[in-house]
Amino acid sequence: MKHSALPCSLVSSLLVLSACTQGIRYSTPGTAPEPEISAENFPKMDGSTSAEPILAQIACTFLDVPCQWVEWLGGDRRLAPELTNYSEDFPNFGASGTHQAYMNLIEGRADLILVAREPSQDELRLSAGVGKGLDIQPVALDAFVFIVNEDNPVSGLSTPQIQEIYTGRLTNWQSLGGIDAEIHPFQRDENSGSQELMRKLVMGNLRMVDAPDLILLSMFAPFYAVSDDPYGISYSVFYYEENMAPQDERVKLVAVDGVMPDQDSIRQRKYPYTTDVYAVLRSDLPKDSLAHQLRDWLLSSEGQVLIEESGYVPRY
Repeated sequence: MKHSALPCSLVSSLLVLSACTQGIRYSTPGTAPEPEISAENFPKMDGSTSAEPILAQIACTFLDVPCQWVEWLGGDRRLAPELTNYSEDFPNFGASGTHQAYMNLIEGRADLILVAREPSQDELRLSAGVGKGLDIQPVALDAFVFIVNEDNPVSGLSTPQIQEIYTGRLTNWQSLGGIDAEIHPFQRDENSGSQELMRKLVMGNLRMVDAPDLILLSMFAPFYAVSDDPYGISYSVFYYEENMAPQDERVKLVAVDGVMPDQDSIRQRKYPYTTDVYAVLRSDLPKDSLAHQLRDWLLSSEGQVLIEESGYVPRY
């Protein structure tokens, strides 16, 4: 989308309707009534791993059951409905991961997804191939963050330093104020939410170092890898690190360009890699569908309260 001379990455936060990329429509936030959602008509939802707590909070709020944090497979934590006193069949919802959630939406297996990034070029091509546009709207704030081992004396990095690490030009921690040891720059897999954010926000057109042995295939994997490797560095999103990552991790966040990621720096957009969490629909979904009503409601003041209850920073 082009609006005056602003870049696409900035325009998605404005109240504009045109599309930055063919096949995407950005909707205008506003007021919306609370949809009448029950177990019988619960919308088909999916999302990023890090956005699953929003899905859980939606289910708990509309079906009037408590939510609780539980340990999940892999050792990370998830917000889940507490169903001890719930007698009906509880609707199925889950987080397939960012790329798979987009695929499920495009192919009709989901009607609403909550995801940590905008669609990738691969996903846009898939959407165009089946003639399905995407209606996308930011609903919450998060941040793209970097983690190192807790024993690493380095506490902050600049964007150029991160770029040099991940292009292979900077290879020793000593040049960053650390010990004399080789840097192990762990990456995520292609089309994962974290990898797409890394390319979009940090690397741009820079080619990342070819390191197949350092590619990690899940959200929790960077935390275990860096926890076990005193010379490792990797990346994730703030919400996952703060709320969902394995509790026995031995990692710490680092400041970027002099700003530590926290709730305040994210809320005030001072942290340089503050990001959005998006609610995405297929553009052909009827406006009176429950999924469409729910997405519009999430943009309202009441919906933003739900976002905050899930632990995210509200967008509006």
